[in-house]
Amino acid sequence: MSHAHQPNDWSTRSGVDNDLHGQHLYLRLAENALFVAENLRGNYFRNTAEFVRALRLKIASAERNNESPILGTQSFDDLTWDDVRGEVVTFIDGGVGQVQISSQVPILLRVGSYAVRTGERRISERESFGYYPVILGDLEGGSKDRQNFSDLVRITAELLGGLSAVERTPDLDVLMFHGPLIEFVGTYAGHSPFTEQDIDLFLNQYGHDAETAHQLKEDFLTSARLDVYPAMTDRSDEWVRQRLFEPLAFLAFLYQRLIARAKVHPHKPVIASVVERSDHRMFIESILMPRVFRGLREKDNLNWFNELFGRSDLTTEKTVLDRLGYTDSLLLGMLLRPGQATESWLMPKYVSLQTGSIQLPSEGFRSATNWAPLRPPSPFGFPNVLGCYLQVSETTDPIRIEVFEALGQSQLARAAQHAYLYARLLPGYGFPVGLDVVDKFARVPTWLTDAYGKLIRHQLGVSLQQGDISDAEMRRILIQSIYITHRDWLFRPTVDGVS
Repeated sequence: MSHAHQPNDWSTRSGVDNDLHGQHLYLRLAENALFVAENLRGNYFRNTAEFVRALRLKIASAERNNESPILGTQSFDDLTWDDVRGEVVTFIDGGVGQVQISSQVPILLRVGSYAVRTGERRISERESFGYYPVILGDLEGGSKDRQNFSDLVRITAELLGGLSAVERTPDLDVLMFHGPLIEFVGTYAGHSPFTEQDIDLFLNQYGHDAETAHQLKEDFLTSARLDVYPAMTDRSDEWVRQRLFEPLAFLAFLYQRLIARAKVHPHKPVIASVVERSDHRMFIESILMPRVFRGLREKDNLNWFNELFGRSDLTTEKTVLDRLGYTDSLLLGMLLRPGQATESWLMPKYVSLQTGSIQLPSEGFRSATNWAPLRPPSPFGFPNVLGCYLQVSETTDPIRIEVFEALGQSQLARAAQHAYLYARLLPGYGFPVGLDVVDKFARVPTWLTDAYGKLIRHQLGVSLQQGDISDAEMRRILIQSIYITHRDWLFRPTVDGVS
């Protein structure tokens, strides 16, 4: 890991213009211009270029004079394939598919894992795939009428897959998830609790032996009885007696279990996630723009943004971002060079955890529930997440790296180094190759669900005529639809630099 140094022409007008006229950034700015106010469109590109040049000048000046930077950056392009030879890496992702049967739409979830031993030339020893199906209709808990029900189940399943990888792989060096490490969990508050049968379904699919599965459930229920549920509801005794698993409380428990297992793991693995095509503005709104306002709107020119863009209302960081439509990926894509990452920041994952209500299974009334006790730094709540943006190539948006703060600041640097190394194998895509593989592997494609929809309808018709249809048989057919024949080579893309 090294500090970034910019090219000599990086902050000149010609340097900025050359970068912004590249096909990728030019198209992004042209698209953005369609959504800003009409009186901003005429000079949107030119004024944005001037804004970016001013930021680059500030960054370059701070670097030359060893001053506090307006944007802290580091370079993570110094890791080589020789450095990681022999490492074991597991990638995790989930996919959801639907099979249309008359008016019913069974939803199928498949979480895939792709494990690689770097540098191993024997394919049988180098790579292994695993996938774990869940039929969401089998679940008693969760509010199936809510649009994010399948996402809640996917997140739980992916997390269990990651926990299984840590516990069952003694030489694991890197565990990498596709998508946010932790979602904005407040949006999932209010789902009805999972039952013990639901949790058994999850655990059985992930290959946990009976003893391990039983211990995980009992550990959660013990924590719930002593700490979690009493802080969340006045009906905690009833929840424990019914052996209910409130979804957010159970997720928080699994995250804490994953962190605890990583801390005692012999290889102290990197646990990270990578997010592509982010349309958030969390970083620039909380970190970059406050510094920009202090750095560009100096005492003698408080009207800097209004003069540049020909308006009178650009007086706060928020109004600048609202009016001009800048996002993290767009603005940082114009400031970072390949191999560079922003400084880390504590991501605001839990601001929406508020008091709410849930409906218990088989009950027709609601009970007040408070999810605020699940916020950090609660020992039984969700963990804090550190993030940074990493630029892989000049033709792609920056990707976002997320890690657990509890595993140490070094996790982010190690994760960024590995993500950059993996992503350089797909420079036109700018995303870690292993996550691209597992994304294709976990996805339930339309052609597959269409084909098996026809199979299901055929067998359903035959079974109805014969009078021997059963729920168990129908579930067996559905399971077959996502346990397709292993054809792992289909998911391996063509890459450069590695045999």
